[in-house]
Amino acid sequence: MLVRSVLVLLVLAGCGGPSSKVPVVATGTDAGTDAALPMHLVSTLPTDVKMPPPFNLGSKHASVKPHTDWAACHQGFHPAGDTAKAVDALATGCAGVTQMRPVGSAMTGTQNAVSSQPMTYKFHGQAKHCYRLYGVASSSVKSLVAVVADSDGAEIAEYHTDDVSPVIAPDEAMCFADDADAQVTVSVGIGDGAYALSMCGN
Repeated sequence: MLVRSVLVLLVLAGCGGPSSKVPVVATGTDAGTDAALPMHLVSTLPTDVKMPPPFNLGSKHASVKPHTDWAACHQGFHPAGDTAKAVDALATGCAGVTQMRPVGSAMTGTQNAVSSQPMTYKFHGQAKHCYRLYGVASSSVKSLVAVVADSDGAEIAEYHTDDVSPVIAPDEAMCFADDADAQVTVSVGIGDGAYALSMCGN
C-alpha cells in the first residue's frame, strides 16, 4: 500500500498537482488581473498616461458653405482663347448671383502633367468674408486640380475637373472666421497647357 501511495503522489505531481510548474489559468474574479496573464501580455505602460487627441485635418480658419443656386450661372460657359480673359469672363458672368468680385490678379501658368511641378499662389482671407474660386484651362489640358489650404497646411477645399475644356466653378463658398493667409496649389493631372484661376470674394 505504501508503494502504491507514493506512485499516486508522483503521478499527481507530474500532471499539474500542487508542485507542478504548469501555468494555471485564473477564472472568476481573478481572470481580470494582470497577475493571471502571461508576462508577454501584461501591459507595462503607466496607467496615468493620457492619449493625444485625434488629428484634425480641417482648417481652423475657414470652412465651406454650399450654394447650389450658383450652378446655373456657369452651366453654359465655354472657355475660348486666352485663359486669363476666359476666367475673368466666367467670374464676371456669375458676379450677379454670388455678389463676389475678383480679389487680386488672376493666377496664371502653364504645366505639363508629366514633367511639371504644381504651382502655389498665395492670398489673404479676411474675417467674415467668403470666397469662390474659378479656374479655366486650355483645351489641351484634360484635368485641372486646385487645393486651397491655410498657412498651417490644413486643407480648406479641393476642386478638380476632368472635362475636355476644364472649368472650375464650385457651388460653394469658402468663408473665413478670422484673418488668415492661405494658398492655392494648382496642378495639371492630364495634358499640357495654360491655365488661369481667379479668387473672388465679397
